[in-house]
Amino acid sequence: MVRNHISRVGICLEPNWQAVEVLLGCVHAGVSACMLSMHWPKAAVDQALGRLGIKYVLTTRTDLEVECLNPAVCYAEKPYTGNAGSSEGVATIVYTSGSSATPKAVAHSLENHITSAQSACAALGLRSSDRWLLSLPLWHVSGISIVFRCSIAGATIVIPDPGMSLIEALSSYQTTHVSMVPTQLIRVLEQAQKPPSHLRAVIVGGGPTPQGVLEMAINKGWPIRTTYGMTETTSMVTLSNKNPSPGSSGHVLQGNELKIAGDGEILVRSPAICLGYLDVDTIVNIADEDGWLRTGDLGLLDENGELYVLGRKDNMFISGGENISPEEIEHVLCGVQGVQKAVVVPLPDSEFGQRPAAFIQGSAKFEDLEIILNRELPRFKMPKCYPWPDSIRSHSLKPDRKLLIKLAARLEDST
Repeated sequence: MVRNHISRVGICLEPNWQAVEVLLGCVHAGVSACMLSMHWPKAAVDQALGRLGIKYVLTTRTDLEVECLNPAVCYAEKPYTGNAGSSEGVATIVYTSGSSATPKAVAHSLENHITSAQSACAALGLRSSDRWLLSLPLWHVSGISIVFRCSIAGATIVIPDPGMSLIEALSSYQTTHVSMVPTQLIRVLEQAQKPPSHLRAVIVGGGPTPQGVLEMAINKGWPIRTTYGMTETTSMVTLSNKNPSPGSSGHVLQGNELKIAGDGEILVRSPAICLGYLDVDTIVNIADEDGWLRTGDLGLLDENGELYVLGRKDNMFISGGENISPEEIEHVLCGVQGVQKAVVVPLPDSEFGQRPAAFIQGSAKFEDLEIILNRELPRFKMPKCYPWPDSIRSHSLKPDRKLLIKLAARLEDST
């Protein structure tokens, strides 16, 4: 096997030093790195690799039907010359979460990663003396972005010992920056009253965060900064100031443009927008002829230019002729004491066509929820509540709404 003939490799590793080394080695070598989740079942990984024609994967798993690749093969014999990826210019391939649709293979160029990292570094004032905790998996663009930001700024990537809790890692390694999803923030607040004194920024994204959780964190002194972005925009395109106003995802970062379409959809234009969706050897462009990406998210910009994300267009459903946005109900639920997480999905109904069902994680009593929801929501938005199912991981970055829709229907049929 000739090393320079490899154009794509799979990387299916936990976020450790080896995964970071191989990722950067692929960038240096001009090899497209396809980042795959360690938590995907065998069939899903095999399908993803086969769809992209990837024959070699670096992994500690032993159940995959491909050849395990030695890390050394990811390094080219000649120095990197700036043409990242194969002839198609792809540096990384990241699958979307697939929480509301079939996962898509998103192709990023090296320029996408660099421009995204530069805008983030400028907004955060990231310095070579800073230390960013690798708290997110490298099969998500939010994890990859940490590697590129630190590489550009010369900052240290902090990789915690396996099994160490997030709060232990923040304290033990003199961490200055950390990225978290809402579930991680909730767990940290349960374990610690105050942040470590050396922590300068806690970037919270990856989905809506309950306002009560943000307020608790801010009141305890955590340096919270909220953000908005997606895999297709190579991580964040907005970032708030420290301790943001309720619901704000901050201002647009330098190099990015953002506007709200007539139907309320958020549109983004940026050199960080991905090359497109990859299928075998074809890249499908996802921006319009003027370079604008329709994100599928609904939002508004206030008079100060701050973005407020209202929910997903494709999550909306109709109940008895009324439009229902699940995120509106989730926001009310997550404002109730004892609710850590809530996801609302449509439930088939013979009278109204569909009605809302809510899966709830936390210690709140359902009878108390009903009293509060009756005060906050009109009758047609009142959800039928279910406890969070043990069969669905609550620590994933985004909820699997498709699975929850199927589960709600099964639960309703069994009653």
